[in-house]
Amino acid sequence: MTIHVVGVQGDNTVCRFVEQAVAAGTPVAFVDLHAVVRHPWRITLHPDGDHAVLHTAADRPLVLPADGAYYLRTVDLSPVLPPDRGRAWRHLIGALMAYLDAVTGPVVNRPGGHSHNGAKPLHEWWLSQHGFAVPPALTSSDPDRIRAFLDERGAAIVKAVCGSRGTAQLVSTADFADFQPAAGPVHLQQRVDGFDVRVHLVGDEAFAERIDSDAVDYRGSDAVYRPFEVPSDVLALMRDAAREMDLVFTGWDFRVSPDGRWWCLEANPMPGYDFYDRRCDGAISAAVRRVLVR
Repeated sequence: MTIHVVGVQGDNTVCRFVEQAVAAGTPVAFVDLHAVVRHPWRITLHPDGDHAVLHTAADRPLVLPADGAYYLRTVDLSPVLPPDRGRAWRHLIGALMAYLDAVTGPVVNRPGGHSHNGAKPLHEWWLSQHGFAVPPALTSSDPDRIRAFLDERGAAIVKAVCGSRGTAQLVSTADFADFQPAAGPVHLQQRVDGFDVRVHLVGDEAFAERIDSDAVDYRGSDAVYRPFEVPSDVLALMRDAAREMDLVFTGWDFRVSPDGRWWCLEANPMPGYDFYDRRCDGAISAAVRRVLVR
């Protein structure tokens, strides 16, 4: 079966997955969103509902079968594009996501399966309601509440409120001495001492690494990575949560405290995993491919 990969050229994770799929002998059809959105395009649905066709300016229509297999790495670039191209990007993404959310074939991941990840406070609350230990957090524009949270709990991690990727930073009360409500809201999460664990869950298969680093955000640091085993009770929670979110492939971030408690920081519905996949000899890519072609 051909795997349809939807994303942008130059995305390292897309490149890694395509490279590994082709090396395994699996045909790949790549939908480069950058190339499509530069010119007029349209999507037509077949009357029988068994496929859609993406027409592009190059006049090379791409058939998107309803029972096909899809690996999605879609991003909303509209905020950083000129207004006319930004609108075209939003319309293209909206049209494709609506169709791919309804196809009958396997999708990694189905667009409607991870809506609450776009709001960190909601996402953390959802995780806490599903059995995970989640560090105490505050989302606020109120300077007094922010300073009180930091006074009580010490330096904390500041994160993006939305689902956009950002670099975690450590902040203290002094950083908010002149904070104005118009600059908020900010999302603070109590810092947990210990080490990081990243787990990629593909179906029921887990690929975990322990990460030791002195940096607040280990990405880009001189971190030490090594394979690690996830406790069975934590793994059971992850599998149940992923099924409820309708996510086949997730990237889980944990912090393990000195007392051995696993604190859940996030479940990423579109993990950039190429960095981790290279250290496990392509095992993550292979698992994703198996899910799509079985």
